[in-house]
Amino acid sequence: MPLLQTSENKKGEVEFRRKLAPQFEGKKVVYTGEPGFKEYIKIIRDRIKNYTLVFKSLNKKGVTFSPFLEFGAGIGQGSMLLASKFKAKGFCTDISYKTLKLAFKYKKILKYQKMPTMVTCDAYNIPLKNASVPFVFCFQTLHHFPDPRPVLTEVKRVLAPEGYFYFGEEPVAQSINLNLWRRATHLTWWEKILKATTILHFISRIGKSEVGHGILEETFNLDTWEKALDQFESVEVTIRIFPLGPTFKRTKTDNKGWLTPPFYLNIFLKLLGGGIEALCKKESHSNELNHLITNNLKTYLKCPNCKTPNTLSTRYNSLNCSKCKKKYKKKSGIFKMFSSQTEKLLKIN
Repeated sequence: MPLLQTSENKKGEVEFRRKLAPQFEGKKVVYTGEPGFKEYIKIIRDRIKNYTLVFKSLNKKGVTFSPFLEFGAGIGQGSMLLASKFKAKGFCTDISYKTLKLAFKYKKILKYQKMPTMVTCDAYNIPLKNASVPFVFCFQTLHHFPDPRPVLTEVKRVLAPEGYFYFGEEPVAQSINLNLWRRATHLTWWEKILKATTILHFISRIGKSEVGHGILEETFNLDTWEKALDQFESVEVTIRIFPLGPTFKRTKTDNKGWLTPPFYLNIFLKLLGGGIEALCKKESHSNELNHLITNNLKTYLKCPNCKTPNTLSTRYNSLNCSKCKKKYKKKSGIFKMFSSQTEKLLKIN
């Protein structure tokens, strides 16, 4: 059985993002090892440049963007980019309400005109109907889970037949690393010296602040990635060996080990680790019916508590389930859509 996030992992995500949010708003410095307000804006702008190239490439391949789902969205720059520059509609989701709330501030900073539908939810229990959206994506998200396979199973559930799932900026495990300590985003003076000598890459790992709060910072070997990706009909993978390449591509076949590169590249990958991105397509012969595309995005949602489709209705500032009577409030422009069990666990109000 694939491993799942524990309750402590989920609570750690919510608590750490809650503490970090004021730092990304420019109100105060909470973690000196993490980016400050101005630095974070620069990081976000750099990410947007990369995301723009990705979306343009996917557009050329015929990927339909509307309606989309982004999970692990953080402040939602990817979703806002699709909504504003690619005229797409969709859902921007994250487990952290405080992080998603920052999207409205960064919309002004980034000068975006449109916002996606904002939803807090659990990636293991996405509040969308089966086979409902043609495009799902995430960046820098899957390594916060102990195994990507269950998350990708949920992604496949909500994907429409012939729909696409893209993920990027994820790690491939490095076999040789002493893992003596976790380092923060901002390196100390002596860590900078070790980095300059290339030693740092072999004796420490990233994620000090996150791991200190119970958040997972995982890396996966090719076997784990292959098992997760095997759920899809077709997969195109690009892997870049750290720190400067080379880069190689793999395409899914029916043969076991299809993700493994030639011997010499595999040696370098195991020694140095790498980054992986993939474009996955759901099979067209699925028995599921493709959900009717409509401009009313709320019709794509389903109750994550009883998991029954077509039971949600809008009343005042909430979505109400006619079957289990659960109410999902909209607060500051964000729907909070957790099951009762997860709400209790995360102390959502």
